[in-house]
Amino acid sequence: MFRSTADVPSATPPTTPRPNRGFRVVWALALVCVGGLTARAQVTVQTIIGRAVTDDTHTADVTSAINRFSQRDFDGARVVLERIRSEDPKVPPPGVMMATMWLAANQGAAARRDLEMAIKDFPEDPEAYLVLGDLDFQERRVTEADLLFERATALTSRFEGNAKRKRDFEIRCNAGSAAVAEARKEWDKAQKNLAAWIQLDPDNASAHQRMGIVRFQLGQEQEALADFQEARKLDEKAVQPELALARLYDDAKKRDTAKTLIEQAIKAAPNDAAVMLAASQWYLGQNDLEQAKKIAEDALKIDPKGLEGKIVRGAIARVARDYPTAEKFFNEAHVQSPGNFAASNSLALVLVESDDKDARQRAVEMAEANVAMYRENSPQQVNALTTLAWVYYKVGRREDAEKILDQIARNNALTSDGAYYVAKLLSDRGEKDRARKILDDVLANEPMFATRPDATDLLAKLKKETGDSGSSSN
Repeated sequence: MFRSTADVPSATPPTTPRPNRGFRVVWALALVCVGGLTARAQVTVQTIIGRAVTDDTHTADVTSAINRFSQRDFDGARVVLERIRSEDPKVPPPGVMMATMWLAANQGAAARRDLEMAIKDFPEDPEAYLVLGDLDFQERRVTEADLLFERATALTSRFEGNAKRKRDFEIRCNAGSAAVAEARKEWDKAQKNLAAWIQLDPDNASAHQRMGIVRFQLGQEQEALADFQEARKLDEKAVQPELALARLYDDAKKRDTAKTLIEQAIKAAPNDAAVMLAASQWYLGQNDLEQAKKIAEDALKIDPKGLEGKIVRGAIARVARDYPTAEKFFNEAHVQSPGNFAASNSLALVLVESDDKDARQRAVEMAEANVAMYRENSPQQVNALTTLAWVYYKVGRREDAEKILDQIARNNALTSDGAYYVAKLLSDRGEKDRARKILDDVLANEPMFATRPDATDLLAKLKKETGDSGSSSN
């Protein structure tokens, strides 16, 4: 009926789907670390041929191809790239180079066409298989990705003529095969592939991060911590080691150990606002609002202008039903970053709780604007629609709200908050048994979401009305 999402917003909402709550860290890291091309990446000479050559011999020609492509002269760009390849067999096949630009323009179908042509014209070159494998994995087509990475690995083993490309292929083959193994929870196989990757590229922080996750899953907790520490040493932007381990223990439902590690993370990095905010969100997830609030406020003292801090602090206030405080922080975040979905979406939800007519009208306008902006295939679409439905309900447009929520429910895409909204509508219509079932399910499966206190109150009310003396979920 409903699915778990990041119901408590962050400043940068996740853009990749998560197979389930307990597996989210593994999948997300695998997605960003497979080693291939990423849609909407910035196209440069380096992204097109940087993995193949080290000199600037082709810079002018590749730049010309990029410019032609940006001017929609796709055939002209392809002609330039074909000429480069004919003159220098060390560069990637033209179809692979074209695919780089198509992916940057978010044109996956066109990229796939050029990659298929590259396989036909250059059957012994592994790169098209690797890029297709990356794309299939990003779309969670794991079996297809596995076969493509296997084929790329076989071709790489006999690839000659460009040592730089061969090393890149070996890294990407191992990264891709490890991602498949992680998705399937084949931890021993993943560890083997990651070890090969690290041997080839020992300074890659992402490889060490993923090895830490895999070792944790194999029961090697101390070794996992060492991997996270190595990742942090290599990249100061990597997740703080104790925090990374705490997330895994939390996913394993070992909350006491996770709490100890959260405390250690704060002690190890008392001046790191990002660590403080991650800790605050963890306490919020445990429904410890006082501790979450304290740590979030400490983070804001460290970084008063931090967008993430304002959004987290607003989320805590919203869960506590302190709507004036929530409005203050979400409004500051929205002014600071008008295009930030979490800020505008959360602000609309808070404004509609106001008794002020103008504030409620602003909530409607913001929610409608977000739905118009985040249309099909946007990762924010469901949340935007869900918010609009609730805003409509709160301003008395119940029929419009029901239509939206019914559409979301038919697609099996209700968020936890959305489940509460549906239950509220059903309760108003007198369908109290259906409402109770929805509330029982969401409260039993989700430890924290923004409207959980409201859901708990509604369930208790429904049970009281039906004479059920059983206690409601907490």
